[in-house]
Amino acid sequence: MVFGSVNISRLSLPLVILMCWTVQSVSALELGESCVNPAGESGKCILFRDCQPLVNIYNKPINTPQDTEFLTQSRCGMIQRKTLVCCAGSIQKSSLPEPPHCGVQLSDRVLGGQPTHIDEFPWTALIEFQKPDGSFGFHCGGSLVNERYVVTAAHCIKSIPRSWKVHRVRLGEWDLSTANDCQDGFCSKAPIDLDVEKIVVHSNYDPKDQSNANDIALIRFTRSVQYYETVRPICLPLSVSLRNRNHVGQPSYAVGWGKTETAAANEMKLKVEMNVTSSQECARAYQRGGILLKTTHMCAGGVRGKDTCSGDSGGPLMRQIAGAWYLIGVVSFGPQKCGTAGIPGVYTNVAEYVDWIRDNIY
Repeated sequence: MVFGSVNISRLSLPLVILMCWTVQSVSALELGESCVNPAGESGKCILFRDCQPLVNIYNKPINTPQDTEFLTQSRCGMIQRKTLVCCAGSIQKSSLPEPPHCGVQLSDRVLGGQPTHIDEFPWTALIEFQKPDGSFGFHCGGSLVNERYVVTAAHCIKSIPRSWKVHRVRLGEWDLSTANDCQDGFCSKAPIDLDVEKIVVHSNYDPKDQSNANDIALIRFTRSVQYYETVRPICLPLSVSLRNRNHVGQPSYAVGWGKTETAAANEMKLKVEMNVTSSQECARAYQRGGILLKTTHMCAGGVRGKDTCSGDSGGPLMRQIAGAWYLIGVVSFGPQKCGTAGIPGVYTNVAEYVDWIRDNIY
């Protein structure tokens, strides 16, 4: 393409476009916001590389002045020095996997109240925080739901100390004390740490609300992950029948590296089995403390010594249905003394937020 009297190679095109964009008065939008492209079509403000229609224009053997102007006018913002464009048409939207492409682990050895095996629950994520003294720590969990997203709790984003910052997400971890994990002759790949591109917290979450309603958030990575033995997605209850399924009285499992009865945190990924409890029974237990639960909550546990605890926040509550594991809850809150008899832990009811998740991934 010719720019003035100088022949510009195709490798330089993004630079040329950026040069043009910097001199224009363009209202910057956030990643994922709605927008209107130069042709007047509605779209989303997304990364240029994820917008196939614009990538197709860029990859044409020869770009006309109209092509270049369209690319230029499509710019809607920047994120971490990467160009955002208003994309209409066939956006490369992330999809949520369904069985047999999710909820699968190589082994099936679940027993409650013991350390996990190395390849169990490969969708379990750790959220790393950066602190003002320059140190880092894992203080929340999450669940991998596709190649770009984990689901976690909103309070892990909004109710942390003001000086803390979400730094990265770790996948494929088992034993925090070792760089490479091995068990029974099987050694997994090293865990992967993923930079964060965007965090979406449910707009109706209020950190001051004692009931922690709408305690759910999504974290998007800067790149897609490749699945392997210890990194796989969990299924979401996408169908109407799964969303309406009654889990009360059924065994469920939680997993994490959170506080235990003997330590402030644990080096090994632990699991615990708990029955899902009725919302009425759970609501009565918390009403005594002035906390009103809603249908968007789910409860499990209430048996002494079997509970999730601090550090497990944002992690999964799961059930195996027809051979596949489903995320049914997100660890939200519980009694001050974890594992108190008669007081179940409270989880965000994922079935109530499937549409919200679908609407906020791209």
